[in-house]
Amino acid sequence: MNAALKLVDQPKKDYINRYLSSQPKEGVLFSDFIRTTATRKAKRMSATYLNTYTTLISHLEKFSKQNDVSLYTNSINEEFLEDFITYLNDLDLKQSYVKSVVEHTKAMVRKAGTYGYAVDPSYDDVVIEEDDPFAIYLSMNDISRIYFYDDLSKIQKQQKDLFVVGCLTALRYSDYSTLSPRDFQGNFIIKTTKKTGKRVVIPVHDFIKQIYDRYNGEISRGTTVQQFDRILKVIMQKIGFNDQVTYTYTRGGKLITETKQKWELISSHTARRSAATNMYLTGRMKTFEIMAITGHTTEKSFFRYIRITNDDISKQLAGDIYFKA
Repeated sequence: MNAALKLVDQPKKDYINRYLSSQPKEGVLFSDFIRTTATRKAKRMSATYLNTYTTLISHLEKFSKQNDVSLYTNSINEEFLEDFITYLNDLDLKQSYVKSVVEHTKAMVRKAGTYGYAVDPSYDDVVIEEDDPFAIYLSMNDISRIYFYDDLSKIQKQQKDLFVVGCLTALRYSDYSTLSPRDFQGNFIIKTTKKTGKRVVIPVHDFIKQIYDRYNGEISRGTTVQQFDRILKVIMQKIGFNDQVTYTYTRGGKLITETKQKWELISSHTARRSAATNMYLTGRMKTFEIMAITGHTTEKSFFRYIRITNDDISKQLAGDIYFKA
């Protein structure tokens, strides 16, 4: 009876937006709005969500201090964003990062508008051209070369084998570095991914079967991604990935050209990109099938992710029936 009384005494939820009705629609500092909104949503978002908006607040407050201005929800307009982009470029940041900061800013202005705060719609007219993100991938021949290379220390061999697992599953490092025997079910890897919480089912490649047997299923190494990347570069240099690779990107609003040896550009994430690209290059797997493994939700994001050179395209076309007599 007492328990029932306690339940009756609890106030009912009415889901009226108290945040909207108790705050003025104008005169709200934009950084305060972001802080309140991001904190409220953080519990059900990824681990990086709150950090992303904490960094955005830091940029906005530094901009405000540098320019002696107060930024409200309706201060974020076309003129402000143009000045904000200039401020970010002066920090010598890559264009891909600047674009990300601006898109997160616009997302919060959009959110403020839905909550009934005054916003200036001109903010949506600002668009940053996206750099074609440069990244290498490893071909199946490269992966075989890595797999069979043996002139390494015991720890290096384990890290090399773990990297090969990543190259053949399209999992992120946070997932392929935490594989355990329970994730292997018959001829499949079944894993709930850490970043998205999605369950993926991946056929087990023959190389992975051999690696699984070699370590009795305990493939993970328990190192941080930073430690893994440092060791990986040493391994890749030792194997001999010394080709010169030239690429361009935008930093601080300027086009930068750099040339590095291939081993310098290989990281834990190269594994996932390589797997997705090689799956696509087989020509036998449908895009939606590969996306079911990689977790991409749109073809646009998927095709920006995979790496295909003009040579790769030419080789694919050469086998097409169109070019046969």
